Amino acid sequence: MADLVLPAFEMDCRDWMVVSPNEAGLPEDTVGAPLLAVLSTMVIEDDIREATGALTVGLLDDDEDLEFREVAPGSAAHELLDFDQAPGTRRFVMPAPGQRLALVAEFVLQDDLDDELEQRVERLMTSFRWQAEVA
Repeated sequence: MADLVLPAFEMDCRDWMVVSPNEAGLPEDTVGAPLLAVLSTMVIEDDIREATGALTVGLLDDDEDLEFREVAPGSAAHELLDFDQAPGTRRFVMPAPGQRLALVAEFVLQDDLDDELEQRVERLMTSFRWQAEVA
């Protein structure tokens, strides 16, 4: 049996807020996948611009040929590049080492042309690491 690995982000709490699905007013699952947490960030200047993300768990299908890009060299996170996603939506997958299990993150950016929101999402996804369980 493979070692259990746990997800970890280096999250700047000045930029991001994490809430449970219940606190965000969302269901416990999304399309049958358990919803683990909701992430939210805002940029407040002349107006308020927001990005919201949902973290779910998924299973990778060996037969599925996903088109993706590595978020950063050596990063565990990969951005899914599908042609039918809604404008302002970015999807990421972080496959667990040696398992079919993956963490999936989907972000909706209120203004899909906002550089600061894009950079926050990129930094967060770049910081993602799988960590071995500490006994």
